Amino acid sequence: LASQAINGTVLMPGEEFSFNEVVGERTEEKGYQAAAAYNNGEVVQEIGGGVCQVSTTLYNAVLRAGLKTTVRRSHTYEPSYVTPGQDATVSYGGPDYKFVNNSTTAIGIRASYGDQVCTVSIYGIPILEEGVKYALRSKKIKDTDLPAPTYEEDPTLLPDVEKVKSQGSQGSYWEARLEISKDGEIISNEVDHNTTYKGHAPVILRNTSGVVISPEET
Repeated sequence: LASQAINGTVLMPGEEFSFNEVVGERTEEKGYQAAAAYNNGEVVQEIGGGVCQVSTTLYNAVLRAGLKTTVRRSHTYEPSYVTPGQDATVSYGGPDYKFVNNSTTAIGIRASYGDQVCTVSIYGIPILEEGVKYALRSKKIKDTDLPAPTYEEDPTLLPDVEKVKSQGSQGSYWEARLEISKDGEIISNEVDHNTTYKGHAPVILRNTSGVVISPEET
């Protein structure tokens, strides 16, 4: 649905594209379904979850076309469908992805989705010189510390007994460079941006109530 919404969009020179404005609110009435999404650090089922795959693919197409991204934000946690540092998260009423047509002629967007693959193409008179290519290369610089654990009550546990519900994960720090090549030879490799992704806090079960309940009673 999000791919269909941006497919066929035409931008005139100097015009800015806003993902949230073009796609609009993701609602059940429009046919969007619930899927995994992050909300306040937790994975929840949210209407329109997964739409970031479209905005991320658009971002990478825009970059390779030589167009100028004006608003982009990374996810809170590492994405799994693209190399971290190359993502563009969106949420209606929240983060947006925007870019401007910095060429001298109109451009068009073609987008499609099928078999869990999103494809976005930019059509227009090329901005980049013949033989020049842009690519975004990102690499992990370091892992960050594991977040402090969170605790959940489990009345079936004995006092002073703790049980690991989930191990959690470290966060990470990534560096993304804009690689510019001409006729296959790299002529520039400057840092474009840095991204810090949060880690997942371990979850520990414990019983602080002083009363132990058998699993059957729960």
